Amino acid sequence: MKKSQTAGAGIALTRVAGLRPVVAFLGRRGARVERLLERVKMSPDALRDAEALIPTSQAFRFMEESACVEGIENLGLLVGQETRLEQLGVYGSLIRRKRTLGEAIASVFQLLPFFSSGTQMWIEDRGDRAVFCQRFADGLGDHRQADQYSLMVMINLLRLAAGPTWHPDEVHLRMPRGARFDRFPPLASCVVRFEQPANAVVFPRSLLDRPLAPATRLPVLTPETLEAWTSSAPARDFPGSLLQVADALPASGYPQIGAAAGAVGMSVRSLQRRLAESGVTFKGIMADERFAAAAALLRGGYAKILDIALDLGYSDHAHFTRAFHRWAGTAPREFRRLARQSA
Repeated sequence: MKKSQTAGAGIALTRVAGLRPVVAFLGRRGARVERLLERVKMSPDALRDAEALIPTSQAFRFMEESACVEGIENLGLLVGQETRLEQLGVYGSLIRRKRTLGEAIASVFQLLPFFSSGTQMWIEDRGDRAVFCQRFADGLGDHRQADQYSLMVMINLLRLAAGPTWHPDEVHLRMPRGARFDRFPPLASCVVRFEQPANAVVFPRSLLDRPLAPATRLPVLTPETLEAWTSSAPARDFPGSLLQVADALPASGYPQIGAAAGAVGMSVRSLQRRLAESGVTFKGIMADERFAAAAALLRGGYAKILDIALDLGYSDHAHFTRAFHRWAGTAPREFRRLARQSA
């Protein structure tokens, strides 16, 4: 059995590229997407960068709310049916470059920690059959739409080797029995087993050696792009992953703890308790991140100190200078001078 790794104690995060097909589908259906995003405390700005990170639980809440409000029982299946691997950003593009299905699935496992935390994927052997499995970590809330979405994306990957009309004989879903898939063509003629330990697709092992259908118009992935992608993987510790959540919050000054807690679906008190277990505070880690950003701007560019202060949420030059001096032991102007001298 081959298994991918999952994150440890960090907040489960996923790349925006994974949610974009859902947003696009809802937009084509005429849904008021911005209002749906507001219901889960997500800013439309957070979706602009396909490789940005958002809380996995927040993405799940968006899918469940959207399915309920728009009355689309099988939203995940419908979106997944239309989703090509290339739409999943760098992750999907790297997988799509593989030669055979077996190589592509191995790449799915290897690259998953860079795309989404709180997720497991693996293959089980059953003689002449193989079972392609996926499961989200417990504690992420209701994710039956995400389960359906993941299942269909897995089937789409298998179809790159088996052909566009191929359908499995058997699929598994973690969700409870009750959903009707008999009118959904890819699943209408197969056995659907509910309340299973994982979402899964059963397929002939012989498919693993088949070549994938040729890919067209894949984006160019430079070494710099790949380095930026791997270095921005979901953090495995709670404070680090919370900082990544804060990066996706609306750019309106200093991130507030209430907004961060709302994004990850926690109370402020619970969030503070988790940070205390790591020996830090929200104000402390935000300040460190803020001044690290200031130091990088002072070292690497010619932006005015006032502009840096305003970008970091300070109301004026003086407040920023005093705060920076407390953090760095020197004023911003002197810090810049010494940094240039040293360079």
